[in-house]
Amino acid sequence: SAVLYIHAAVAEVQLKELLALIDRKTGETTREYPKFLKQNQIVTARFELSQRGQIICMELFEHFPRLGRFTLLDEDRIVAVGKVLQIVG
Repeated sequence: SAVLYIHAAVAEVQLKELLALIDRKTGETTREYPKFLKQNQIVTARFELSQRGQIICMELFEHFPRLGRFTLLDEDRIVAVGKVLQIVG
């Protein structure tokens, strides 16, 4: 698990699935469902809130960039930064 910081909200999340590795230059998918990723690679991933019933405020990056950016920390170290591409209810 890791800690998600998005706008003013803080929530514990779990990485559920790596969906696709993205080519940095073209923006196209280079591999689906990768087993791992290396530093500085771009990936599409699915996260879930760790606590059942927890709700946080977020928005798709394309609709509202300020509420669509996040930082992911593990043991007080930044491990990822990203954009919200899809919200599944």
